[in-house]
Amino acid sequence: MALAGAIFLVDGFVALVRMFRLMKKCGDVFDLVKSSLAVFRNPALDDDAKESALQSYARQLFSLFLLLTLGAALALALPAGVIWILDVLQVVSLRAVIEVTLSWQFLLGSTLFGVLAWRLTRKR
Repeated sequence: MALAGAIFLVDGFVALVRMFRLMKKCGDVFDLVKSSLAVFRNPALDDDAKESALQSYARQLFSLFLLLTLGAALALALPAGVIWILDVLQVVSLRAVIEVTLSWQFLLGSTLFGVLAWRLTRKR
């Protein structure tokens, strides 16, 4: 039962990361950083225009930081909360689930499965 809980924990996290579109938000961060660097390098802009553009990018980056942080926290907390509730109901032990997730066998298996799934589903 602990193995099933560990799989639920990992799959729940991955599903929520996808549902919250956190990876797209990471891409948005990189795009904003590139745009910020382009503003720095643009000799046609005066200091006031650069400051205005960079402040706008800074606000956007801060909002993305908050969204990424809260999204990641929720993606971790929701599956863990379900396991905790199941622990309270004595269906599965939270401690046993954590021990399984930290075992080298589970880490190796989930890593290999994740890499395989990524390679099969990535866009070419």
